[in-house]
Amino acid sequence: MSIRRPVLIALLSALFLSACGFRLAGTALLPPQLATIYLQVENFDERQRRELRRTLEAAGARLVPQADAQAARLSVALKVSEDRQLATSASSGDSVRRVSRGLDYYVKDAAGEFIWSPRSLRQQRDITFDDNNLLASNREQETAVRELEQALYDQLVRQLSRP
Repeated sequence: MSIRRPVLIALLSALFLSACGFRLAGTALLPPQLATIYLQVENFDERQRRELRRTLEAAGARLVPQADAQAARLSVALKVSEDRQLATSASSGDSVRRVSRGLDYYVKDAAGEFIWSPRSLRQQRDITFDDNNLLASNREQETAVRELEQALYDQLVRQLSRP
């Protein structure tokens, strides 16, 4: 009987929180004019496209495969800047590299009028690259790139959710 009570309390708490409109910090909802989106992407691979779609859907968008009379058109281009080497340690073989990514985007309504004119978002991160441990360094760079891209997708949703 005592096990059921905590479960019941947890369920009731979740119900009350959802009923009052509680949302986790950092989550944003898109405005009604972006409820249905036709997404056009440039320079995205399949993983990147999937992550952007997931982020938009989590913000309340319904993505459609073709432009229609109800859908806003979101055009997003991924910009990959060449990595820059910032510093090198002669003694340890480590180097610090700057990884940069950007998104250029705009939104048009179904009639082709701009809702949001062309804008750009940028993110960058400095990572330590160990020339003596290339496998770990490559994994660290891949992780940094994925985190940068997700930060850009989240930033895009926050921008689009502003009135």
